[in-house]
Amino acid sequence: MSKKYKRVILVAMSDPHGGHKLGLLNPKTVLWDEDGNDYHPTLNKTQQYLWKVYMTAKEEVVKLAGKDEIVLLSLGDLSQGDKYLSEQISTRMSDQIQMAVWGFEPWVKLPNVKKVRIAKGTGSHSFGEGSTEILVGSILGEKYNKKNIKVLDHGLANIGGLSVDYAHHGPYPGSRNWLQGNVARYYLRSLMQDEINAGEIPPDLVLRGHYHTYIKELLNIQANGLSYESMLCILPSMCMPGNWTRQATRSVSRITNGVIAFEILDGKIYQAHKFTSTLDIRTREKL
Repeated sequence: MSKKYKRVILVAMSDPHGGHKLGLLNPKTVLWDEDGNDYHPTLNKTQQYLWKVYMTAKEEVVKLAGKDEIVLLSLGDLSQGDKYLSEQISTRMSDQIQMAVWGFEPWVKLPNVKKVRIAKGTGSHSFGEGSTEILVGSILGEKYNKKNIKVLDHGLANIGGLSVDYAHHGPYPGSRNWLQGNVARYYLRSLMQDEINAGEIPPDLVLRGHYHTYIKELLNIQANGLSYESMLCILPSMCMPGNWTRQATRSVSRITNGVIAFEILDGKIYQAHKFTSTLDIRTREKL
């Protein structure tokens, strides 16, 4: 029997926070000084580490995909924004937009990346109303005009026969190590039940960002004599914790960065690949 759908690799990433001193930064980014001269920004050690993680993930995805199509989903917070000024590389909005655009370059220029979707992030990080995401999508869409690039708030896509619900904001990962995933599981159950109550089939995969923590939950529920199964993933970030994040996470000791690639075969998730790296961010010393 021939397969109904072709093999597709779905690459999901989130929260690069371009313009943050601990965010993703492409060393090839082009900026301009006050005299109109262009230059490449110098990466600090954290940014060098993140870029290596990011490029390693891209190389692994290229090997995984072969000649098959790659669909790219970004879940927002492409820039740091103008709320937390002490953590910015530059106070110039245009610099942050450039950093966000150049962060996409290695992926969008891949020949088997034909479709890119960008979900709007948090207003405080996007200069309000998804401005960063809209501008980045517009610039990339003009440069790569043969590729299907769109920006939206909340998407529901059929990717290789797999239904994928994606947005930036979603459930909290959990307040304790032994509770991680509990809130996400309740969130997923509620989302699935909402769809069933509306006479719809729950999405196969639900993707969320914002919390910079990788969580994966798989849930099966019975309703109306039928069985439904959905997977929820909260994506890791491409940014290290700054002052506000350390406060919000109550001084997290380890952070995982990278991307998640879903190998979709005949409308099903054959395998979810973690191309990530986890780093202990505490200062170790002997006193």
